[in-house]
Amino acid sequence: MQVSRLAGQVSLSLGPNPSSVTVKSTDLDVAAKASLKNNSDDTLLLKWTRKIENITQGWSSAVCDKNFCYVPTVDTMHLLLAPGEISNMDVHVYPMGIVGTARVTLKIEQMGKPENTLTGTYLFNITTPVHASDRDAIQLYPNPAMEYFHVNAPVVLGKIELYNITGDKAKVFYAYKNKRYYIDDIPSGIYLVRLLNLQEEIVKTLVLKKK
Repeated sequence: MQVSRLAGQVSLSLGPNPSSVTVKSTDLDVAAKASLKNNSDDTLLLKWTRKIENITQGWSSAVCDKNFCYVPTVDTMHLLLAPGEISNMDVHVYPMGIVGTARVTLKIEQMGKPENTLTGTYLFNITTPVHASDRDAIQLYPNPAMEYFHVNAPVVLGKIELYNITGDKAKVFYAYKNKRYYIDDIPSGIYLVRLLNLQEEIVKTLVLKKK
C-alpha cells in the first residue's frame, strides 16, 4: 500500500468543520454530516477516533463512515481512502425524548504519518461565535421579493422571523440550507428579517421589501 507523498503536509480535508445541527427532543436520530476527502495521489490507511467532549445524560452518539454506521460503543475504526475518494464522516445523536446538547470530535489520522491528522468538531444544539466577517457575508435575495426569498449564510441559523413595520410578527421559519422561504401569503410592504442561531440569539437583522 502506498502512503501519502505529501510529507509534512495534511493531505486530508473535512467539511463542513464544525458541523452543527439543531436537535429536538422528539427527534429519533439526528446527524451532523461532513465529508472527508483524500487529496493525495496515494491510497491512505486512516484511523478515526471519536471523543465525546460533552453530551446530555440519556443521549447517545454514533459514527457513520462510507463503510458502515457503527453502534454507539464503537469509538475508533480504520478507513481506507483511494486517491481523490470522499467518505462521509457523520456523527449521529439519539435524544431519547430528552432536551439537551452534545459536542463530539473526530480525530482522523493517517497510520504511520501522524503529521497527516485533522480533527472535526460536531455540535448539537451548540453554536460557535459569529465573527463580523461572517455576519457581513450573510445575504438575503431576491430583494425586493414577491413569492419567496433565500438566505445565504456562512453560519448555522436556527430560525428566521419576519416583522412588519408596526412590530408584529408576520412569519416564522425554521432555517435550512438552500431553503426557499415563501412570503406570498403576506401583504406587500417593508419587513424586518431577524436571523436567529440555534440558541435563538439574534445573528443579524435585515430589511426585506415584499412586492
